[in-house]
Amino acid sequence: MVAVKDLPEKSSILIDSREIQYFIRKSKRAKHLLLHINCNAALEVVVPFRRKITLKEIEKFLLEKKRWILRNLQKAEEIARKASRRRNFLLFLGREVPIEVIESRRKRAAAMPSIGKLIVKIPIGRKDLAAKAIQRFYKKHASKIITHLARKNACKMNVSFFRISIRSQKTLWGSCSPRKVLSFNWRLIAAPQAVVEYIIVHELAHLKHRNHSKAFWRTVQKYCPDYRKYERWLRKYGDLIKARTDNC
Repeated sequence: MVAVKDLPEKSSILIDSREIQYFIRKSKRAKHLLLHINCNAALEVVVPFRRKITLKEIEKFLLEKKRWILRNLQKAEEIARKASRRRNFLLFLGREVPIEVIESRRKRAAAMPSIGKLIVKIPIGRKDLAAKAIQRFYKKHASKIITHLARKNACKMNVSFFRISIRSQKTLWGSCSPRKVLSFNWRLIAAPQAVVEYIIVHELAHLKHRNHSKAFWRTVQKYCPDYRKYERWLRKYGDLIKARTDNC
């Protein structure tokens, strides 16, 4: 048996005549082998850190999940292609804004709004820094806008929270902790404002109801009557939003 720490970072496997490269990520939190396909259409195998495992076991697991892998890789690859075609546009509150990258003598890349576009200034020859600058722009404005909307909706719903946390969750759009800390995924700011507000109302409703009971959904519907429409929107376009914001 091979200790998890000795496994390679990546390997490949042949599935239905297609060679698929996969990455191995060790996790102290995972209890079982897990699969994840990111917005770059890369397959990742999450391995429990404390478990001894061989590459042969991992390959057996991958072959057992081959239908899921092929189906979801195809979906992820299509999303990645769509995101790539719109790489020169910032998706912000559901609207597309042209991105203009300008080389300058500044030492640090920075993104700043201008009339009808987003200007990204980068050090000469460092186009690789543009994406990070745009993500900093996203996170900064996500914090401002989401905090404002959360305060506004909390007042309407007669609830209070401790603070807002802007995070980089892989799967969640938002969460509410027992200590009344509301956490939101910064990528959410790319969605239309109505969708953003639905997620905010959803988490604020958890301040009244910790579960997803009928009473919880009645509260959500009271303050966001079209919440089902926004849930469908996120199911349809959520992965594309993640791809657009992670690959600016």
